[in-house]
Order: sequence, then structure tokens, then C-alpha cells
Amino acid sequence: MSDKRTFYLYTIPECPFCHDAKVLLAERERKFITMELSSQNAALKRLKEEMGWKTVPMVFELQDRDHKFIGGYTDLVEYLGEEDSE
Repeated sequence: MSDKRTFYLYTIPECPFCHDAKVLLAERERKFITMELSSQNAALKRLKEEMGWKTVPMVFELQDRDHKFIGGYTDLVEYLGEEDSE
């Protein structure tokens, strides 16, 4: 696992799954950055459309210049679980 990886989360304040994603990453001692936006934010709406995604959090993994869309909270749990089993 590279220490240059960072998880990037798009969240909204009132979202319990957004909170849980941040807690999970902190507990796993993963580096992450959170972009907290309002649910009506134009950039968030556009990102959801581009990714074909309807919910938050929207979780990405960044490594150097590469980025990978992980999904939401449940997808993050599964993704981190797969890493642990490798």
C-alpha cells in the first residue's frame, strides 16, 4: 500500500453516511480530504451527473495524478475490506 494515496470525499453536513466514511478512514489511519458542500451546490450536482451517482458521500482515491471513483460509504467499506484481505 502506497503512503501517497489520499481518499477524497465529497460530503454534505447532514449526511450520516458521510460522517461514517470520515470515521472509518480515520480509524483505519488513512489520509483523506473532505470537501463539505451543501446538497444544492452546483459543483456537487454536476459531479453526480458526470459520475452517474445519486448519493453522498462520493469517495475517490487519489494516488499521484491518478484517481479512482470508489463510490459511497458501503463501497468504501467493501474496498477497504478487500485491501485488508490482500
